[in-house]
Amino acid sequence: MRRIPYLLLAALALGLSACGDDGGDGATASAASPGDVTLRVGVQKDGIRAVLDKTGALKDAPYAVEFSTFQFGPPLVEAAGADKIDLAWVGSTPPIFGAAAGSDFKIVAAVKERDAQENSILVPPDSPMRRVEDLKGKKIAVPKGSSAHGLLLNALARVGLSGSDVTPVFLAPADALAAYSAGQVDALVIWDPFTIQAKQDLDARVITGGEPDEAGVGFLIASTKAIEAPAKRDAIADYIARLNRAWTWAGKHTNEWAKAWTEESKLPIAVTKATTPVKVSDIVPVDDTIVARSQKLADLLREEQVLPDEVDFESIVAGDVVDFEALK
Repeated sequence: MRRIPYLLLAALALGLSACGDDGGDGATASAASPGDVTLRVGVQKDGIRAVLDKTGALKDAPYAVEFSTFQFGPPLVEAAGADKIDLAWVGSTPPIFGAAAGSDFKIVAAVKERDAQENSILVPPDSPMRRVEDLKGKKIAVPKGSSAHGLLLNALARVGLSGSDVTPVFLAPADALAAYSAGQVDALVIWDPFTIQAKQDLDARVITGGEPDEAGVGFLIASTKAIEAPAKRDAIADYIARLNRAWTWAGKHTNEWAKAWTEESKLPIAVTKATTPVKVSDIVPVDDTIVARSQKLADLLREEQVLPDEVDFESIVAGDVVDFEALK
């Protein structure tokens, strides 16, 4: 099996590590409103900043924007709940964990990937595992509380297994990829661009991903305090409208987005070029179908005893922050 180069893994670990700021260049839009509003946006190394910068989406924004980079969704939810950030994009599962923990945030919109897939379950090319059932008794690297965690439990439940039938190894994304690369686990559950990288560099094979175990739906979450402050609320709505326009451009210019993403993240261009076509997304309302599916996942997580309490998913949705008609 080929190994991901050590320096690349180190770069990923550093680039994807959570931090309090982005190195001093986070203020992308500098013209503030009369109230000197600064919108604090949490991101991952997910290509969002690249597409915003490439399109100039924030150049004339009437507020400042400060970006902070985090490893993955759960720390973003925690930061929003603690009013350390105002807004972030996370996967399907972190808001459920956050709600169970009592974090003070709301979901203001859904983000729907056009390929309807967030994650994949990966195994080495020579592994005898071919089906989800074959994961029984195996060690599986997965970031805890992430959308990948949700996919794993959904897939296991679909074939009559539970989380107790496998040995989860809970690691942050870059560490999970490193453990898989080193042969320390039998399988890896992760999202793009990690999935793409594992397939390209390690010949990883996909057992399952996407439907019927997930629908490629993530969420834009906001601090409750932010949406209760009129100026911040307006800035959040405006930022989301600009992000939606930028993503519309990205869907038509995936190669240009890939180049900008590589410049931002230092990911190999082969990885970003393969990732951008499958990461094109649309911002949509959190409709009844999304609520029902999310509630089903929340109930499963409670049944699996990975949540401290039950979650009423609809109660964490604030559907009146974004003017979705204006996004069309």
